[in-house]
Amino acid sequence: MKRPTIKDVAVLAGVSPSTVSRVLNGCDVGHMRPETKDRILRVIKELEYTPVKAARVLRQRRTQTIAVLLPDISNPFFALFARGVESIAFVKGYSTMICDSNHSIQKESRYLAILLAEGVEGIIFIPVNQPVMDRVQRLLRQGLKIIVADRRVEGLPVVEADNKEGSRKLTEYIIKLGYRKIAYIAGPAKVSTAEDRLKGFLEALAKAGLKPLDVRHGNFTYESGYEQAQKIIQRHQVDAIMCGNDLMAIGAVRAAEDNGLRVPEDLGVTGFDHIPWSDFLRPKLTTVEIPAFNMGQIAMRQFLKYDNKTCMLKVRIIRGESCRKK
Repeated sequence: MKRPTIKDVAVLAGVSPSTVSRVLNGCDVGHMRPETKDRILRVIKELEYTPVKAARVLRQRRTQTIAVLLPDISNPFFALFARGVESIAFVKGYSTMICDSNHSIQKESRYLAILLAEGVEGIIFIPVNQPVMDRVQRLLRQGLKIIVADRRVEGLPVVEADNKEGSRKLTEYIIKLGYRKIAYIAGPAKVSTAEDRLKGFLEALAKAGLKPLDVRHGNFTYESGYEQAQKIIQRHQVDAIMCGNDLMAIGAVRAAEDNGLRVPEDLGVTGFDHIPWSDFLRPKLTTVEIPAFNMGQIAMRQFLKYDNKTCMLKVRIIRGESCRKK
């Protein structure tokens, strides 16, 4: 069956296509009698006519589509963030396009080029690391709006959490429990989120007159947490392993179990983010809550306002069961 067109609506309603267009775009006030509008709306309903978005784009030069570019959509933190963006975007009449860079700068850069051709109005962006700024600047010159979230990029508005403060408070809590031989698995170097969390950890240790037993870098995945925890456990007599995010912490718990260690009886483990999985883990993970869904909502609101302001979200300690008083 042929899809009905605006001309079909106009013929059945006995008006011109431009008159139908006024009704569709809400520009009918003062241009037609109420009974004419009612007749057009009845025909639209009878034909089940849906305007073609591409046609509106050509007329208005607005797609009302945004891209959400993420490092890893399988990470529950990023998935929650995307849901937060979409929850506001949908209400405001925007469509969202989810793009997964899979922790690859090259793939991320390719997406930045593709999205310009796709005609999106802008990008809400959690970068892998520091993005290719030539691509970013080109998008800005073309009039695209870009909001960065979770990780800072110089010159761009950002919505982030107070990672340094959260890490400092969590480390102080661990020290208060009696842990002294503490190792740390950080996220990727040069990622502001990972750097802030590592700084908070080191500052709290220094304030207590302690030094880290070991510091290693993962890439915020379960696999890297497992791998780095294996190396720490096999090389050191360690009391606790603090991790730069929950996925790495879950990997560290598994590594402890595979080496015959019990959590928390033999080894304390902490995470960061408070993804839903951390509550399902047994023992329940001690971590820091970052409001990912709320962060996504705020990022979308910032996109709509686009006032170039930075927003810092508060965090809180989740005192789970993967650490205990020594």
